[in-house]
Amino acid sequence: MKKLLTGFLGLLIICSLGCSRGYKIEGELSEAADGTKIALVPFAKYDVKPEAETTIEGGKFHFAGTVPEPRLYFLVLGDKEDYFQLMVENNSISVKGTVKKRPGNDGATTQAFDKMEVTGSESHNYFKSQMAVREGLNKLFEEKNERYADVQAMYGKARGEKDQARMDSIKNLPAYQDYVQAENAFFAEVEKRYNQVFEDNKETFWGPLMMLNLYSYFTSEVRPTFDAMSEEAKNSYYGKMVAEDLYPANRTGEKVPDFTTTDKNGKQCTLNELIKDKKVILIDFWASWCVPCRKELPNVKANYEKYASKGFEVIGFSIDKDPKAWAKALEEEGLKWPNFNDLEVSSLYKVKAVPTTYLIDNEGRLIADNVRGEDLGKKLEEILGD
Repeated sequence: MKKLLTGFLGLLIICSLGCSRGYKIEGELSEAADGTKIALVPFAKYDVKPEAETTIEGGKFHFAGTVPEPRLYFLVLGDKEDYFQLMVENNSISVKGTVKKRPGNDGATTQAFDKMEVTGSESHNYFKSQMAVREGLNKLFEEKNERYADVQAMYGKARGEKDQARMDSIKNLPAYQDYVQAENAFFAEVEKRYNQVFEDNKETFWGPLMMLNLYSYFTSEVRPTFDAMSEEAKNSYYGKMVAEDLYPANRTGEKVPDFTTTDKNGKQCTLNELIKDKKVILIDFWASWCVPCRKELPNVKANYEKYASKGFEVIGFSIDKDPKAWAKALEEEGLKWPNFNDLEVSSLYKVKAVPTTYLIDNEGRLIADNVRGEDLGKKLEEILGD
């Protein structure tokens, strides 16, 4: 009954919005400085241009337009200082809240949305109700980390000091083994609750939209979840987004986008300059905070040591928003290949999540994407020899 009611409510929201002529968003943000930029940006897997932009005057802003069905947007404050998710439907929508100041990574003050309230959008209310699953999981996550804070700190210290013997010793402690069990139980609970949301919304576009919001990236393991959704859901606007990621077209042989970037010393360089005289190049998008990225680096280093003299190059692009965190990670990892901190290049390559890698030849043509672990070594051996 619960599933039927949830699905019916989702359908009711869609059907009840079809006859309106368009949307009007009236915004009120107290404490926002006059002239502050605000943009309405469609939700997408990668950066897209704003659909509309304006400035806040007297604490107010206005947007108007039409949508074919309820669509998810971001309200973007200032120079991408903060984001607020808003389900837009063809109706008069009121958005009220406050703009507060907060310290930025570089010591400068930035702006942030606070105490946001939306009325006039039933689809927004429904979106919030389904996304509430995150709040419950965040609470469980915090409780778990608080319970095992001591053993996590102990292990983190040993890992930071690269003390393998100490790390192995800690792993044998009952407290650490309890922590591992709690970690596994938490992620099992995440999967259980997420799957319930997908099941409840599998008949309409809400299903794939929830997948896009609850997963930071897709793997082949979630294909059955998507495949179980209705044809309407799979062929919807958001269903096609999910399908594009889950069943990507083979782009082997296509040229990757050229770029111009700047290194930490201020020197500009292009893709063509970086791959000149090389045979095989791995473009690696990563981040200092990305655990899978950091775990893969020893494998990349080993292959670099083995094949660099034969024409193998690595070009690293961090998506860190904090340059200091990136610089610290570079020092910790001792990376010998060219590395850059450039979000524009990650946007150009439509990077949705890290790690993301592209293996290319010296003409910039794609050999393979997201090749890592043993597969990277096998591919390099195949091309460059042992």
